Amino acid sequence: MKFKRLKKWLKKKLSQKVFLTFACFWLLAVGVIVGRCYYDLKTYFFGDTLVYRFVSQSGYDYLLHLPRGYTDFGKPRPLLIYLHGAGETGKNVRKLKHHDLVRHAKGNIATKDFPFIVISPMTPRHGWQPKQIIRLLDEILTDEGKRWKIDESQIYLTGMSMGGFGTFQTACEFPNRFTAIIPVAGGGNIENAEQLKNVPTWAFHGDADGVVPYECSSNMIEAMQTAGCREAKLTTLKGAGHGITHEVYSKPEIYQWLLQKRK
Repeated sequence: MKFKRLKKWLKKKLSQKVFLTFACFWLLAVGVIVGRCYYDLKTYFFGDTLVYRFVSQSGYDYLLHLPRGYTDFGKPRPLLIYLHGAGETGKNVRKLKHHDLVRHAKGNIATKDFPFIVISPMTPRHGWQPKQIIRLLDEILTDEGKRWKIDESQIYLTGMSMGGFGTFQTACEFPNRFTAIIPVAGGGNIENAEQLKNVPTWAFHGDADGVVPYECSSNMIEAMQTAGCREAKLTTLKGAGHGITHEVYSKPEIYQWLLQKRK
């Protein structure tokens, strides 16, 4: 008699345990689905910036911005890589949120006419290393390829000051990897100008720049034109000094120009 009671009690307890386990898994699954739906809707209507630390073999932590209207099931998006200047060099990539291209392009990002996924890496030491930038690009395109919808025929590179030099240098060393570039207040090695023959280039520089001489850009663009480069132009900001980041990246026409370029 006691054995039957024990068996009945155990059966009841086990049934309750199975039910509770199933309920917990069910609630967890619902929570994950609801959370993902909320994130996807938030990204679709407002965009989002994600922080990636200690995950890249390139040595660069980075921010990844998803534009308004982005969905994993939508059409592939153009990719824009932004290289910061010397003043942002460091190890706390979260601080880049206050200085990167996305901050200065907010007026454009507020509309659905800004389709770019934006990668903003941070270098922990002075100067950009082209091979590391390409390593990061390859990781984004392969390791994350199933996660982010990127159009590999529209990969663009831009940078400010030290990032402008990094833009010229990286594109010269790996010209086949970029559809077009926009170096800002930077410069390049004129001996390598011919390497950019098939890379449309639009440079910006203030003619009163006291940090990076205006000639750093003008000489490079002139050398590109002499070498017969496909498209090389320089916009001179009259009377402007070195701090032209907002003036350049708030211009909707630079993004329209990039989108016209496709491999």
